[in-house]
Parts: sequence; C-alpha cells; structure tokens
Amino acid sequence: MSDTQDAGRRPAEAVDYDLVVIGAGIAGMNALEVASQYLPRGARVMLVERRARSGGMWCDTYDYVHLHQPHPMFTAGDVEWTLGAPPQHLASKPEILDHFQRCHARVREHFTLDERFGWAYVAHEEVAVGDGWQVEVQVRPLGGDGGATTVRARHCIRAFGFEAPRNPPLELSSTAVASLSPDGGGLLGPAAVNPDKPVWVVGGGKTGMDTAHAVLSAWPGREVNLLVGRGTAFMSRDRSFPTGLRRWWGGKLTLRTFTDLARRFDGDNEQEVFAHFMRRYAVTLDPGFGQYLLGLMSEAENAFIRAGIREYVKDYLVDVVDADGVPMMVLRSGARRPVVPGTVFVNCTGYVLRGPTHYEPYVSPHGTVVTVSPNAGIHILTTFASYFLTHLLYLGKLQAVPLYEVDHHALLAANRTAMPFVCMAQILYNLLLILDAVPMSVMRGCGLDFDRWFPLPRRIAAGLHLDRNKADYRAHCRRTLDRVRARFGIRCGVLEGRREAA
Repeated sequence: MSDTQDAGRRPAEAVDYDLVVIGAGIAGMNALEVASQYLPRGARVMLVERRARSGGMWCDTYDYVHLHQPHPMFTAGDVEWTLGAPPQHLASKPEILDHFQRCHARVREHFTLDERFGWAYVAHEEVAVGDGWQVEVQVRPLGGDGGATTVRARHCIRAFGFEAPRNPPLELSSTAVASLSPDGGGLLGPAAVNPDKPVWVVGGGKTGMDTAHAVLSAWPGREVNLLVGRGTAFMSRDRSFPTGLRRWWGGKLTLRTFTDLARRFDGDNEQEVFAHFMRRYAVTLDPGFGQYLLGLMSEAENAFIRAGIREYVKDYLVDVVDADGVPMMVLRSGARRPVVPGTVFVNCTGYVLRGPTHYEPYVSPHGTVVTVSPNAGIHILTTFASYFLTHLLYLGKLQAVPLYEVDHHALLAANRTAMPFVCMAQILYNLLLILDAVPMSVMRGCGLDFDRWFPLPRRIAAGLHLDRNKADYRAHCRRTLDRVRARFGIRCGVLEGRREAA
C-alpha cells in the first residue's frame, strides 16, 4: 500500500467504480481495451491522467520522433490504424497521437468513463468488503490546494509504464556554447539556435540517432558529431521486418530471434551472446560498439547517419568549460577537446529506465491492484505487460500463474550488456506460462505481436516449434533467471508466497 499524502485524504465518494486506471499512455490504453472485453457495456470506469489528454510520453517527447517498429504493431489490444499508409511506415508523433485518440474513443463507447485529466494518483489501500476485497484509490487534481479524493473500486490498474521524463538541457559551465533538449525546441525549424554551427549529439541510443538523422536531413552538410559512450548497436529492422515477398522467406520472426538469444544466454555469458548478436542481428555505426538496448534501426538509416556525421567519439561528456576563451569539452576519460564557439550540444542521453520508482508488485496481495511498471516488470515492454496482466486479472488467473517479475531498473544498473538477454529469457519464460493459462483468443487478439508482420504459415511453424520445445525452453530460462538473481542480487523471480512453476 502506498501512504503518500495520506493526511489530505477525504471520505470515499458514494459512487463505486468497476475499474480505476491510472495513466492514459499506451499501457493504460491496453488496460482499458482489454477490460472492455470483460466488463459489461456501461461499466463505470475512472481514468486518471496527469496530462491534458491521452498519449502518455508521446505527448511530451521530441517532435521528430518516429516509432521503432511498423505502425500496426503499436496499438491497444487489436485496434486497427486508419492512417492509410503502407504497413512498414514508421508513424510520426502526430500520427501516433491521432491513433491514441482512436483507441480512446473506442473505450469511451463501451464504458461510462469518468475522465480525470490533470489529476494524479496519490495512494491506494485494499479493503475487506464482506467476504471479498476492494481497493480505495486516492487521487487529486494537480495545480491546486485541494486534498485527495478517495474512490472505491473493484480493481485498479496502475499503468505507469516507463514514466519517461522530459530530457532537460545539459548543465554546462561554458557560456560560449548552446545546450538544448530534444524536447524543448530550438534544434530544428525557423527558430533553430545557431543553425550554422556544429552540433554535438550527446548519446548514441535511439534518441541520439533520431536527432542526428533529423539535423542531417534538415541541413545537409552541417557538421554533426556524436558522443556515444560505449556505443549502442541496434537490431536490424530489415531483418526483423522484411518487406514485400521477403516476408515469406527472409528475415526472422522476433520470437525465434529472442528464443535463439535466450537459449544461448545462461546468466553468465553475456559477452559471448552479445558477440553472437553483433554477428547475426546487429546494425551499428561501429562493430566495436559495446551495448544493445533493444532498439531497432534500418540499414538505410544507419548508412545515412554514418555518411553524414563528421565523427563519433566513444566517451562520456563531463562538462564544457571556457579555457582561455576557447570552449573545451571535458570527457570522462580525461581527454579535453576544443569546440567552435556557438556549438550546439543536444542532450540525447535517453528516457527509459532513468531511475528507480517506488516498488509495488505487479499484483497486490488480495488481487485488486495491478501495477505495470519496469521495476515490477513481467515484460520489458509495458505494452505487452499491460495487455497480458489485464487479461490474467479478468480471467482470474493472475494470482495463480507464477510469472517471474524482474526489476528492470536494477538490472540495467547491474549489467547493461546482460540486460537485453535477461529480458529475452524472461519474455520467453513468462510467455510459455501465459500460453498455458489463457485461451488462444488472447494471443490472436494481441495486435502488439511483432510476428504478425509475417505470413500465417511462418507464424504457425514458429508456434509449433515453440510448443514442441516448451519444456526445455522453460527449464533453461528458469535456470538462467535464477542465476541472474543470485549473481546480481536483484529482484528476479516469482512473487513471495506464490507457488513455483513446474
């Protein structure tokens, strides 16, 4: 139970809710869409969102963002897009937010929806009612002095997702350079800061690659440099989502790729598995880059960036200082590099898994509250986590299925190289448990499934392979995850008091 701001609590409102959903990002939309399949039309549902509309982090992120994956695989449940673009199209921010509106409109049609935009979650408490349990949820309006309002519901889904923050500009000592955030403007368009000066993109992940691509597209020939730390490799989008007839014979289904990497990983050999990933699956500016964080990039994007940038540096920025009138980068290695006055530094150090949040298990002791959060994760992608957890909740299976929960915040801090392969082992292990627990309609209705990109015969063959080998795969992944828990000392296993999987 959370006890935040308990002193401001008011008596419970007279009206009970069937469901309270906290968060209107893609995790919250999946929770609502799935719940609409179980709750009757007209059921009373409260939606609490601190922003002014649905969309979650997509409301706040940089304007030139695009999806990693083809747009049909980013949705709520099985809600189809109406964009009219080819399926391989990588949707832009306005297109993504338009699809959120479509998903939101769907659940508005089904529920009596009490929308609390500009409100925040405060706390919750499970309460005994007769021979069962309900949950009291405290929420409050933002920007005012009013205390918390308490409502009672049969269930609450805290669909926090990644809670990705906005990236602030880097705090730099030099007064001779410009420091920008991708989210704050000033990088592109007519109001761009110092458009004739060099750019240093600080960060080599998806945000850094998106930013380099956007600047090079806007100003061909402009000096653009990358400061990439260890360097980030990406899964090849061309291999994961081949186009045209190649979908019948080319590429590799995501589940088969994850199975390959998960089976090779034993909890100790992440460097060996990373080398295999780099040989078979990666696209990267440099084969010597040292980490993979589950991102996707195409060969064309990679080639465009590599041809356009002046240089990339495998180091970390500490500060930019003025030394004898010359701005100077100070790097973690101890190196110092002069830069042109007016140089623009862009903070692209990333959004997800930036810091730990208050822990709550993915399901509360009495089963009334579901939490979708990466520090209580049953899947590294909170979209999938929300989809499957909500189905399990309403099927009455959530407390019985012994899913492995992983603290993904702690995992990333413990070992960045091992992190993606631990996630793949967890995904495979939990998916095999879920497959045994839910009707096949749940899997058919999962529009998030990347393997939908491929023709049905290939998906059937992959499914038969998984079914034939599921006992071996489950045993291997469980040994791997148990080794990860012992080696790193992080939360990685079944919830306390739950029965173990066979």
